[in-house]
This record gives sequence, structure tokens and C-alpha cells, in this order.
Amino acid sequence: CAAGKGTFGTGELINRIRVTKLERLTTHRKLLLPQLAAPGVAAHLVKEATGFNIKYGPVYARDLPEYFHNDGRVKPGMRRVHFPLRDRLALIPMELIPALKYLPFILVWLILVQILRDHQISFKIVTELIPYFAAILCGSALFQILLPWLPFRSFIVNGWLLAMVLMITAGMIFAVDWYAFLPLLLILPPVTAYLAVNFTGSSTFTSLSGVKKELSWGIP
Repeated sequence: CAAGKGTFGTGELINRIRVTKLERLTTHRKLLLPQLAAPGVAAHLVKEATGFNIKYGPVYARDLPEYFHNDGRVKPGMRRVHFPLRDRLALIPMELIPALKYLPFILVWLILVQILRDHQISFKIVTELIPYFAAILCGSALFQILLPWLPFRSFIVNGWLLAMVLMITAGMIFAVDWYAFLPLLLILPPVTAYLAVNFTGSSTFTSLSGVKKELSWGIP
């Protein structure tokens, strides 16, 4: 995530080397970085600025003992990135918990709408909140689970499509009033798409240039 968006980048690395006075702490001039730091670091610029040579180690920290045992030689398997369901499930709390902070604002908005519409507050507000919670859950949990099987490369398109399919399916199952349901079909898929595109920072499926391109047409 940090390398992809540039915060684990050339400038920050040079700054940290200088701030910590790393050259005084070691006699060699070799700096080992994780392989996934490569998108954000220009090794030749780091060497010019600090004198440290950059070398990229294996993807996973668990391979470091074998990497050092082999005198810094990386086996082909150490370069391969895996992103199985277990890893995606582990990231769901990181995506879901921040997304839930929007619910209180949505609740306040629904209460105001209900007061203006019905001149009272009723338990109906809970049922009106459920679709919004479902959209957040869809973009922050279900999207992550289904990621490898979603049809398009774009996270925005996949998030929007996933929300539309689930909402239409739910509408058919529960026989909703489609006239009243239409505003939700216009509001909630963009919510899910927005949360889905946030996952680009945690996913190994994306690159910085790809995310910038997607946001340039997706946000409008």
C-alpha cells in the first residue's frame, strides 16, 4: 500500500537514512528492501543521494532466513505473490471498521428525512438503515472475498456491479416496491464502488498508475 501510493518512496527512504544517520551505524552500504517496495523506490536515486545500494529481498518475511542462508540469493518461489482467501479475510476488519463510521451520519440524515416526511420518528428508521449497512458490508467485506472471481479489472466497476446484482436480487426476493426502491439503486452502488476502490491499497492486483487512471474517470 505504502509503496503503491508513494509514501514508501524514494524521497522518504532517503530522508529516513539521513535522519537516522544510518551510515554511522553500519560499515557496509547495502540496504535490503521487501520486493513489494519496488514500485515506490528508485534505487539509483537512493544510491546517488546516500551511497546505499538497494537490494530487493523476498516477498514474504518468512523466507528471510532461507534468503540469508543462501547468501542473498532469491529462489523463484520467493518472488511470487500470493493473495489467497485467508489473506483477504484478514484485511476485512481494516476495511470494514473505518467504513462503519459513515453509519451515524447516514442515520442522522434518515432521521431528518423521516421527520420532514412523517413528522415523527419510528422504528421504521432501522429498516431504512439496513440497505446502507448492506452496501457498506458489500464494499468492505463481500467484495474482498469475491475479488478473484469478479469479471472486470476495474475495482469501481466491479463494486458497482456487485451492489447492483445483490440489490436487484434482494428486491426480487422480498418483492419490494420498485418505485420506492429506485432511489436506493441510484445511491447505494456508488457507495459500494467507493469502498471497493479503497481496497486497491491492500490488494496485489493493482498498481499506482492503474489506480490513478481508474480514479480519473471513476470519481466523476
